[in-house]
Amino acid sequence: MKFVDFVRENQLGDVVFHQKFKELTTIGCGGEIRVCYYPKDVESLKKAFVYLIKNELRYFVIGNGSNVLAQDDFYDGVVIVLKKMPYDYTLEGNILSVSAFYPTSKLAYDLAKEEIGDLSFLGGIPGLMGGAVYNNSGAYQEDISRHLTEVTYLSSSGTIETISQKDCHFGYRRSVFHGLNAIILSAKFQVCHKSTLDLLEQRKKKRMLTQPLESKSMGSVFKNNALISAWKVVDALGLRGFEIGGAAVSCKHSNFIINLNDATSSEIETLIDLIQKRAELEFGIRLVCEITRV
Repeated sequence: MKFVDFVRENQLGDVVFHQKFKELTTIGCGGEIRVCYYPKDVESLKKAFVYLIKNELRYFVIGNGSNVLAQDDFYDGVVIVLKKMPYDYTLEGNILSVSAFYPTSKLAYDLAKEEIGDLSFLGGIPGLMGGAVYNNSGAYQEDISRHLTEVTYLSSSGTIETISQKDCHFGYRRSVFHGLNAIILSAKFQVCHKSTLDLLEQRKKKRMLTQPLESKSMGSVFKNNALISAWKVVDALGLRGFEIGGAAVSCKHSNFIINLNDATSSEIETLIDLIQKRAELEFGIRLVCEITRV
């Protein structure tokens, strides 16, 4: 594959053949990948990304894989894996600049230790900051868009662009990046001096009791309806704990689907489809997934 030669000749990072999505996702499902590319820094990522775009090669960008459901079939393309990229944050006055490769929950705790707030809602969100911005992730009646001021990203033409919060067109678990061939590199947030470490610990204890953190999952599967939480719909259907093959609706939280025992993506898709069809048939409610499919 010429892309692999290009990466090696220019020392742009590492390539791995025949890795599986099940090794890269928190749900632990998905088939074999032709090539995984691990960039060593932003400049390397830029060169490799432009090569992929110019040569019209199939690609997928993955961070920690926390909300990704990849099919069981062979992926004949390049998966750009960002979770080994270097990351940091800087603070100037009340403006926080954060690398998109920073693990989201780790950032929440690192900031709390320095009494930088209030991004404590990130403590319960898995994945990397780029994914959190991409999906306008949120929790505890907070979301990314309330605090973000601007985003810097790598465009498909190879230029590095910066856009304001307004131009991100944030919505519920959505942003402008859903429609762009781009890779988020960093973001800036308005913060304040606030002690949140105790709050983070309290919320963590509650999550351990109410969410299946010990199991393989994708986090919340369905977006909340404007009038009712998704988990209440699944509960009303009597599907808490329901299993199909190795996939199951979590007994702890019914908006989580967990991998019980080497589940396939097909089994998880079948379970999702069943929930959606019954919700619409029995309650007239359309449950929309907030996961990313490959």
